[in-house]
Amino acid sequence: MKKLVLVLAVATTFIACNSRQDKTAGIDSTAIAPQPVVVQKEVRYVNTSTSQNNAQVQEKKGMSKAAKGAIIGGVGGAVIGGVATKSTKGAVIGGVVGATGGYIIGRSKDKKDGRVRQ
Repeated sequence: MKKLVLVLAVATTFIACNSRQDKTAGIDSTAIAPQPVVVQKEVRYVNTSTSQNNAQVQEKKGMSKAAKGAIIGGVGGAVIGGVATKSTKGAVIGGVVGATGGYIIGRSKDKKDGRVRQ
């Protein structure tokens, strides 16, 4: 039973961190004739007559991929470490290692998306 839980935890971790989904989403194996694309341009005018001339940058809301990766990796690592070693110490070490790995993977995804510079 413990081995089953360990296998399920590992499988869940890999499924949650799957990065290939966005590259294959919506692709069919059949050939489709190209369709014309209509592009609409949206123009926004800025009112400069007000006293607030400071342009405020709208920041992205929500949790970054680095934070999501750290959470998923930490939980998965804690579960796997706890089941594998049958101790709290193993769960803590697994959680730290998993969170670090998840953060690194999520940070690289944030860089690709342009959320983080550098």
